[in-house]
Amino acid sequence: MQRLLFNMLDGKPDNYLYSQGNEEMNLSLSLYQRIGIIIGFSAIFLIISSNVLMNYEQTLLAKPGKDNPGKGHGKNNKGDRGGSDQKADKNADKNADKKADKKADQQDSNEEVQVKTTIYKGFSFDSNGGNAGKGFNFATVGDFGCSKNAQKTIDNMKENKPEFVFALGDLSYQKSANCWFDIMSPFKNKALITLGFHDVNDGQAKLDQYLKSFALDKPYYSFDYGKVHFIVMASESDYQKGSAQYSFISEDLKKASENKDIDWTVVTTYGPFYTSPSTHKAEKDLRDIYHPIFEKYNVDLVLQAHNHNYQRTYPISYNSAGDSSEPIVTNQNTTGYNNNTDGTVFALVGTGGESFYPLANQAAYVANQFDKFGFLNIDISNGNPHTKLTGTFFDNKGNDIKDQFTIEKEIKNGNQTN
Repeated sequence: MQRLLFNMLDGKPDNYLYSQGNEEMNLSLSLYQRIGIIIGFSAIFLIISSNVLMNYEQTLLAKPGKDNPGKGHGKNNKGDRGGSDQKADKNADKNADKKADKKADQQDSNEEVQVKTTIYKGFSFDSNGGNAGKGFNFATVGDFGCSKNAQKTIDNMKENKPEFVFALGDLSYQKSANCWFDIMSPFKNKALITLGFHDVNDGQAKLDQYLKSFALDKPYYSFDYGKVHFIVMASESDYQKGSAQYSFISEDLKKASENKDIDWTVVTTYGPFYTSPSTHKAEKDLRDIYHPIFEKYNVDLVLQAHNHNYQRTYPISYNSAGDSSEPIVTNQNTTGYNNNTDGTVFALVGTGGESFYPLANQAAYVANQFDKFGFLNIDISNGNPHTKLTGTFFDNKGNDIKDQFTIEKEIKNGNQTN
């Protein structure tokens, strides 16, 4: 009413009041719209700023870092299990980061190995053996690792002064062989290797390091030392009938059996032909293909590893008529064998330093078994008309003898003297 009176006194018509009211309303709406737009843009800006800040913080938290090269000791890492969807998403992001870090670490590790390989090229073994008629001894063991236990095994071998050391595989459980070469330095130029799972399957750079360091063009080989012929098998490589390794071993054993200057034949393999129940089973294909060949060419001793314990069989023959995992025991004495009438002795020596694998029970063909860190010493004494092979297991604690066996045979060449 006041507004109407004011307009009448002012001399303006009623329709002016209506239009002016509309303009004021339009101005009010326009103002509210502007305020709404400002609030909306402010909210969007805050959300974007928050996301950018969170991503930046996550980037900082996920900054790459390198793992300890020895972490895990060759065992597979287990992923996270269970949890909410949010945890799963976080784990997926972390796993992606870890994969990227792991790839970077491997590249660094490969570059490191390639550099350090040149240091160990002098680690190759001289197989001339000096006077072919003299006796000698060598130490053998596998599944080292680079722990204090492995260091004690190497110190123990050093005290017994072997002419050389035969390593039976799984030498280093780290990304490279560097730690193993370091602790094996007392036997530089006096060591030979059989390649195991971790030596072959932990990356090409690590495998190349072993091959280059020991001047090997392939993972299986043979050589003569004194009156002994050694054959090194590669159980982690193709060994089936028709393979290059099969042809090599068959032909090599035949030549050695016909050589009058060779009295003993010793074979090394990482994968076991025979074993008491333990963590790893015996390798049936390996046994069925090669044990009959070993019998044909009169192999005296087979050295194995892979299970982290010690086992030594009686002389045994291949069971071709029944279950090959149950070989025929040809002499049930604990020692004092004659290879001219008895079979082959298989010794599993996985006692270099890695943690022990349980022995569930003792197979009927196994003469002695235990879980002690130490090594097997093989002594060859030449005589006329007999020559003797003596195997002695020395425990790292007190250098105690835990097993001993002898194999005696007639020499091929009757002119041999002491």
